[in-house]
Amino acid sequence: MPTLIEYLPNAEALLALGVEDLGMILFYLVQKERGPNVTLSTFEMPLWNANSPEYPYGQRLPIGRAMSEAWQWLQNEGLLIVAPDQPNGFFCLTRKGAQLKNPADIEAYRYGSLLPLGLLHLQLVEKIRPMFLRGDYQIAVLQAFIEVEIIARSISGLGNEWVGVKLMREAFKSENGKLSDMESVGGERVAMMELFAGAIGHCKNPSSHREIKMDRVTAARLIIFASHLLSELDAIKLQRAT
Repeated sequence: MPTLIEYLPNAEALLALGVEDLGMILFYLVQKERGPNVTLSTFEMPLWNANSPEYPYGQRLPIGRAMSEAWQWLQNEGLLIVAPDQPNGFFCLTRKGAQLKNPADIEAYRYGSLLPLGLLHLQLVEKIRPMFLRGDYQIAVLQAFIEVEIIARSISGLGNEWVGVKLMREAFKSENGKLSDMESVGGERVAMMELFAGAIGHCKNPSSHREIKMDRVTAARLIIFASHLLSELDAIKLQRAT
């Protein structure tokens, strides 16, 4: 069976990893174990039993802490639980963890953790999140803000000729916009108009006209921002219905 030292040949390499990266290496090793139940010492003790100069005994405490952090992270993520039918110290995969069967599944999970379902508007869960998980970041962001535009146009009752920034400035016009809250103060109405118009102008329009290099962290942040705007539109729609 593979050991941790095969992936991280020295203490410096292990300690340089963040908790998530080290956690996913440990998770991969858990999957490779023959039995369903494991302990953290299953992976820690071979580092010291090998008597390797690359893992000096003086590094045992910081390495133990780093591995404990990563092990706890796996539990917090719902990938490992205390084995209910074993003595203390034994763990097993959760049903969620057991679904990650290969490196591709694990990589998709790592990407997906940047875009948690709890922060996503339902409108974006089925349509946008799969694009993000495939690595289509620019398309995912563009489509997320197209959804904002579609919903804003639908609620406001404006025609299809109203698009982009023009649509938002008309729908949220502070004087008499169809989506403006006329009970709020004028400055807040202007701010809401600028929020939606600026979001479309900054987040949607550039991707509509040219190829944008976008990393997954930036894409996740923008998609969550689109989710917030959709929630604001939900609140407007609910207010109109009451």
